[in-house]
Amino acid sequence: MPYNRETAGKGGHSDFVRNPDVQNFLSACDYMKPPSDDEANAIASQFQPALKGSSPRLPNFVVASDASKSDAPINDKLPSTQLGFIKVSHVLVAMDKYAELIDPSTRFVDPFKAAALHRNAQPITYVLPGSNIKYRGAATVKDGFRQAIYDQFTANRREGSNRLVLTETLLLLNNGTLNILKCPSCSSQTNLNFSSQHTIRECPTCGTNVYATDWLRLHEGISDFGENTSAMTRMMNAVEHLLLGAFVLELLNNSPAALSNIAFVIDGPLALFGEPAKLHQRLMLLIHEANTKLSALGYEPVLIMGLQKTGSVMDHARLLEKFLPNGVIKVINDTYRQTYITGSDTVSENFGHETYYGQDFLFKTEKGRIFNFALPYPFADKGSSGGEFATRKVVLSNYGSLIERACDLIRHFELDLYDNAIVPVALAHRHASISLVPGGKVLDLIARAGLAH
Repeated sequence: MPYNRETAGKGGHSDFVRNPDVQNFLSACDYMKPPSDDEANAIASQFQPALKGSSPRLPNFVVASDASKSDAPINDKLPSTQLGFIKVSHVLVAMDKYAELIDPSTRFVDPFKAAALHRNAQPITYVLPGSNIKYRGAATVKDGFRQAIYDQFTANRREGSNRLVLTETLLLLNNGTLNILKCPSCSSQTNLNFSSQHTIRECPTCGTNVYATDWLRLHEGISDFGENTSAMTRMMNAVEHLLLGAFVLELLNNSPAALSNIAFVIDGPLALFGEPAKLHQRLMLLIHEANTKLSALGYEPVLIMGLQKTGSVMDHARLLEKFLPNGVIKVINDTYRQTYITGSDTVSENFGHETYYGQDFLFKTEKGRIFNFALPYPFADKGSSGGEFATRKVVLSNYGSLIERACDLIRHFELDLYDNAIVPVALAHRHASISLVPGGKVLDLIARAGLAH
């Protein structure tokens, strides 16, 4: 590691260039290579025309979400002592208001109506103890982090009579009860049950408080001495998907017709990774139950879509883009993924079995832009056989009208300003992003001022 303000030597790479072991290592590596023209044309032939009706099937409202985080040191002299800031933004786009943005007589966007659209953004912020910070006098950084998550999740994030409490959402997704079999503080075996009336229990071995939110296991990524940025990322991921679950639950119970007329768009895959990954099963079941109820009432299923701007699928798409005609789509089955995207010799029994609750698609619009979107699996669970589920999840007819409606939504909102972007997600990203300057600087000042006394 260099000293502060020390610059790297200009010839530091020469040791690698001259070392024959490096060349031998590189020659022993196998990796994905760009396809030749013939190979790319053969892959492109597997795409099919995208579904498109005589008129687009659009929702009345679109809710787009995005999240970001920043790790801020409390002091220039203590750069390894940090707080974590997480921001999740939701933007509501009313389709009738969006249609009014452009003045038909001039074809220019009305700036006042555009500003009103921005005012529909609702950010939710979270602050967590990071490296070397003990919250509320906890014995360890990890125990303080656990209590901070509980405090943040049990706070009501909505004004008025309707509550938005993520602990309540977590319990509802688990049929009102949670069970923890190991103390997150002392690791002793236990059997603690949690409900809406009892969200805190005491470990019978060490006497430490155990919280219902410990079920997410976010604290397992926390170290008392190292960096904790990965735990913040897991927290951000879990919060964004829990908020989706909260919205679906509320609308399903209070206004199923409204739920059917709203599209939810998440910036990223329909998946949860790391410690809270088991939450994906509950979300998958919730969405299936919601659509089953909507169908019984004669309504269209709710459109929930994940939209990825980066990643291995998009890397593959960009290599293939010039070979694809406009207006085509491809469901990414596991064989295709393993052969052309990940380069593995063996096909997994079911890609994303422990993490994903949505299926990936590649879609090149009629205007020539390419998108990687995901739709929730149209099943209650993945069953006991991963191989059988891998076959069922790529049958297009299982998704009913959702694929066509997703394509229509992308067509309607595709954006020239950024690559592979649609307007609602771009708006959500703008309000969720924490810029390094001035946003990141302001958070640094907040962190320092808050811990100065």
